[in-house]
Amino acid sequence: MSRLEEVRDSVLAHPLHSACELELLSAGEGRSEVRFAVNDFTANPMGALHGGILYALMDVACFFAVVPSLSADQQPVTVETHNSVLRAALKGESVVIRARLDRLGRSLAAMRAEALAVNASGEERLIATGSVTKAITAVR
Repeated sequence: MSRLEEVRDSVLAHPLHSACELELLSAGEGRSEVRFAVNDFTANPMGALHGGILYALMDVACFFAVVPSLSADQQPVTVETHNSVLRAALKGESVVIRARLDRLGRSLAAMRAEALAVNASGEERLIATGSVTKAITAVR
């Protein structure tokens, strides 16, 4: 069983991720792609994607980008995030986050992500960019 297979279901079953209806579309070779809908749970009172949801799920996408590269006795723990929101995603759209691993060292991993809103016609537009640094620690 791969490291990704060991953790995938429990990460997706987390109450926040489950409430967001987060889907893992792909993960491997230093990349991942997740998707979720902008709905009553993930939107702010103005009907746009809530920034806190976006930041949290960009971190999860980066987790899925690095975890396939780790051994069974390693886990990634977030130490720093940076996100820039460029425009809104609206209720009824979905959001796809594509993350990639830029560097994996002995104790740190550096990743970046892009979030894209996808409308009913399948057209994508960039809504946010971000970077995440994770410490590589021993599983306890």
